Amino acid sequence: MQRYFIILLILAAVSPEASAEWVIMTYPGEDTSTITRVAHTENKDGYRLEIYRDTNDVIRTRFSMNQLDRLGEKTCPTFQVDDRPAQNRSINDAPCLSEGTWSEYILGYISDEKVTSTSMHNLMNGNNITYRFILQETGYAETTFSLAGSKRILQEVLGKNLVVSTEKTTP
Repeated sequence: MQRYFIILLILAAVSPEASAEWVIMTYPGEDTSTITRVAHTENKDGYRLEIYRDTNDVIRTRFSMNQLDRLGEKTCPTFQVDDRPAQNRSINDAPCLSEGTWSEYILGYISDEKVTSTSMHNLMNGNNITYRFILQETGYAETTFSLAGSKRILQEVLGKNLVVSTEKTTP
């Protein structure tokens, strides 16, 4: 029985969910008087995911490549939380911003400490997010991040009093 327990502990320690951890990072703003707090995670493949509130109360997410890969030109990765619909656009159907090593999406606009964003709601309440993308040299690839612990960190970064609601869907 003890051997079985030790094996379970080892497996838990090396699983992708166990190795992924959401942390808060800080970056100086363009004018050195502001600091941006960012919810940050990196997966086992070296890809990074960051979510933050900018100085204009816009919630943004940035997916960054690992040291070896570059995104194909003029392509936006698709992201999908759990089994929900995949998307590759910002809120209001705006395109993502994309460079060779990163892509960025607008998830919502905060007004009076409220934001209507199904994507943000999904990130705070989902289990995993998967990015699918075209690489510059080798074609299609995908990578997954655990969302375990993301809700607590996102509340710290975006604001403890922020109310996140979903868009109304029409039948």
